Order: sequence, then C-alpha cells, then structure tokens
Amino acid sequence: MYRSSAILAVLALCLAAAGCTTLSALESPELKVTSFRVLEQEPGSLEQRFAVGLRVINPNNRDIQVDGLDFSLDLNGRRLARGVSNDSFNLPRLGEAETTVVVSTSLVDVLRQAVQLGQRSEEEFEYRLRGKLHLGGMFLRSIPFDHSGRLEP
Repeated sequence: MYRSSAILAVLALCLAAAGCTTLSALESPELKVTSFRVLEQEPGSLEQRFAVGLRVINPNNRDIQVDGLDFSLDLNGRRLARGVSNDSFNLPRLGEAETTVVVSTSLVDVLRQAVQLGQRSEEEFEYRLRGKLHLGGMFLRSIPFDHSGRLEP
C-alpha cells in the first residue's frame, strides 16, 4: 500500500513538473492601446477615470485562459494611470482578443500630463503598458508584459 502511494505521488510530481516546464515557456503577449475615452467625473472627485481599450495578441501556439489583468499606463514617459480588471476571456492560440479596462489616475497626474502636453509640438503620444495577465491555471499564475507604442489623436 505504501509503495503504490509513493509511486502515485512521484508520478503526480513528474506530471506537475512537466506542466510547469511547458507553461513557463510561454512568450509574453503583446498589448496595444486601441482606444482611450475619458469617463464622467463625479463632482468633488480628485481622480479621473478612463476607459482604455486593449488588444491582446497571443504569439504562443496554445490558447491562454485569462482571468484578469493589472497594469500601469505611462504616457510620454510619465505614469498616467493604473488599471485592474477581473474580466475573464480566452486568448486564442496565435490570435488576439480585445478588452476594455477602466483605469484611475489622480488629478495631479492629469495636470502634470496636461502641462507636459502643452509643451510638446508633436501630435503623437508615446505610451507604455507594464503589468501581468492573470491566468486560471494551477501552475502558472501570471504572465508579465511590457509594451510601448504610439497613439495618434
């Protein structure tokens, strides 16, 4: 009895290790900002909220079940906002999915961005998204991402 239990435990550990190796080989997905919309501010609020549309691109040859994400959004080299979402979606293999996340920023950060934008002559905005996709699997809990791009007004 003891020997068969030990063999089953070793087999389970081997399978788990093989699963971790496979999942850890996942390439980070690419996230792109597709839209940026200012949401109505509550009277007296010292924060601003935005709806940020994201396209998530999966370069891996396997589906990824995303159970949420968290990220920070920098605009022109300065932090603008932080966002989290507990929305679940399937990211198809070698495919893409779109989602929208509500992000929040302080009024001070918005004013800093406004001053910086007033000093720029360029019409494009550089952004950087850094964060994690949270997964539903047992072994790999999240995949980090870091993507930069440009937005045109």
